[in-house]
Amino acid sequence: MCSFWGPKKAPKLIKPMNVVGLSSDETRALDVRRRLVDSSSESYNFMFYFVIGAMMLTCFVYNIFFKRKMEANLFQQQAIPETMLRQDVIASDQDMNNLWECEVCSFKSYDAQLTCMLCGTDRSFKLMDKTGRSGDDTTSEYSINALFSTSSSTKYMLYMEEKEKENPLTRSTLNSKPMASRSIKSQASTKINRESFKQKLSVLNLRQQSARRRHEWSRKRNDDGELIWVRKKRFMDRKVLRSLRTLDGLHSQSSTSLRDSILSSGSTNSVGIVSRVVVSPKNPTGRLSLESADGALAKRCSDSSKFTQDELEQVGSLSFQQKHAWFVQHTAAMEVPWEYGHVLLEIERDNLLHNSCEQLLWATPDQFHQSLRIKFANEPGVDAGGLVREWFTLMTKEVFDDSTGLFYRSGNGDGLMINPSSAEASVDHLMYYQAIGRFIGRALFEGILIDAHLALPVCKHILAIPITFSDLEFVDNDLYKNLKWLRENKDVESLALDFTVNVDQMSNTKKVVDLVPNGSNISVTEENKMEYINLRFKWIVATSISLQLGSLMQGLFSIIPKELISVFDHQELELLMCGIPDIDVQDWKSHTIYVGERDHRAIAWFWNIVRAFTNEQRARLLQFTTGSARVPVQGFKALTMNDGRICPFTIQCVSADECLYPRAHTCFNRIDLPRYSNEKDLQIALSLVIQMEVTGFTIE
Repeated sequence: MCSFWGPKKAPKLIKPMNVVGLSSDETRALDVRRRLVDSSSESYNFMFYFVIGAMMLTCFVYNIFFKRKMEANLFQQQAIPETMLRQDVIASDQDMNNLWECEVCSFKSYDAQLTCMLCGTDRSFKLMDKTGRSGDDTTSEYSINALFSTSSSTKYMLYMEEKEKENPLTRSTLNSKPMASRSIKSQASTKINRESFKQKLSVLNLRQQSARRRHEWSRKRNDDGELIWVRKKRFMDRKVLRSLRTLDGLHSQSSTSLRDSILSSGSTNSVGIVSRVVVSPKNPTGRLSLESADGALAKRCSDSSKFTQDELEQVGSLSFQQKHAWFVQHTAAMEVPWEYGHVLLEIERDNLLHNSCEQLLWATPDQFHQSLRIKFANEPGVDAGGLVREWFTLMTKEVFDDSTGLFYRSGNGDGLMINPSSAEASVDHLMYYQAIGRFIGRALFEGILIDAHLALPVCKHILAIPITFSDLEFVDNDLYKNLKWLRENKDVESLALDFTVNVDQMSNTKKVVDLVPNGSNISVTEENKMEYINLRFKWIVATSISLQLGSLMQGLFSIIPKELISVFDHQELELLMCGIPDIDVQDWKSHTIYVGERDHRAIAWFWNIVRAFTNEQRARLLQFTTGSARVPVQGFKALTMNDGRICPFTIQCVSADECLYPRAHTCFNRIDLPRYSNEKDLQIALSLVIQMEVTGFTIE
């Protein structure tokens, strides 16, 4: 039997006639039947036209919505010059000619920035008042006095002895000034400024301290014209300064070896080690070789590099903004055009880490210079950039989560350190680190910012910058203080220490590791405590994680050539990876475009709410809208699509009937704001969406 979607044909009715032979009851029955047939016919006709009308209305509404959506995307794309790419914006950045220098770390930030982009110090903060200024190159007597008074008078005496040696007239010149020439007011001002300088240095947070130490080591040419590492004296211990001053006056052949001995064991503050990745048949993924930093070769490039050492040194002396422009220019030149191929990673969400790392290792380095696309299994999403950003976000969370067992948060909670017990997490842990190195390299290549702050020693290892004992403070502050106390106090035998270290395991147990062969049977004494301190320091920052570091660095350098990142210091590398942590609302608003009603009251409400948000809430809103919680170094003007084209943050007002809550288009950095009747409703809606963990193809 066949059925049709349409009105059934009613039987043809004949005008009633007086039929001879029918009774009155039969006539009434016939009338009832006729009326039922008429009613049924009208019902079928109504259903048919109702369905047709509903279908037409649905098509009309969908067409209107789809057309509006296409017009919004078209308007947004037309507002962006087609040829405006990330490297173009960075290279043509006029703001890099108008920078201000941070008083704490000497980093140069954009003039519009109210805080230092590197260390977060307020622009108005001054270590010294108008009468003096602190810095590496300060030469005034007042500034030097103030600098060394922050720790001890001994440092100042050592400095004056150095100056006297350089110029014998220094002391007599200074002493020849009559004391009467110094007014009481001037002396009082000097004392106040010294105390103020000391107090301000004492309250610097770890981020500021780390940034302030970024010029601790510098590359200098020796007599043979080779670049070697040299540590600035202001970072060295006073005992070493005194010893070096004595050695500088000697010319015996043994002075060099004695100098190395003092630098390596005379004081923990002077210990410096630098790492080299060594690849061998036994360790094809590479292992870390450690050597004393002082006097070690400080090459930025390999023999096969297309850059000369002098070229890299010249770039390294530029401002961060100029170095970044140089970096992006060369990574952009490595990109493979879309028509020559692209890489598609098909990822299962339930097996994200393993699945991603496996495919990262399968791909060749050349493939990772092609365009990257992501497809999540069993999801209909077509990647136009949003899925790539989501993948980077999800991978970052999983890779650096403590429960994964590959990294752990340092004792200070502000840095990610490689887990020395990572073999417990997987027998293939070294392959995971190599894949993670590629993951970080691809993020740098793509210009995608990740919320993963590597601990200071890890960044220094990547850049082959010397690591000193004081860097231990940024990994484990308690251990750093304990080892300092051990160095400065006697009667260490009462502590019953030996040459071992207890290592935390994932099973919540402890594993005892010998620092030297048979270390559990060697007690720490006054005579060997310096060796113990040095071994503990080296074990934490290098020895225990050398294999993991070697694998990570090999993966990273397979995507980004080592020389391209060698021009940055460790703090600049973090800025390159993570972007600016603080979100400037004014910069955000200044580089926003609008689709449709620019002056609608919902727009003003939106910015009022964003200003009232905390920085964390702003970051979550940015994550919701763009797929990234971090701001590019150049600010919001450098927001891009996945293909590198500039794509400004965009706001479109839509009917509240069209969408009940704000809707994000991460591929286009756009948010749709419903036209609520009051600001409170919008505030509640925005607060709600930033608290949601939104993943999958529910957001474009």
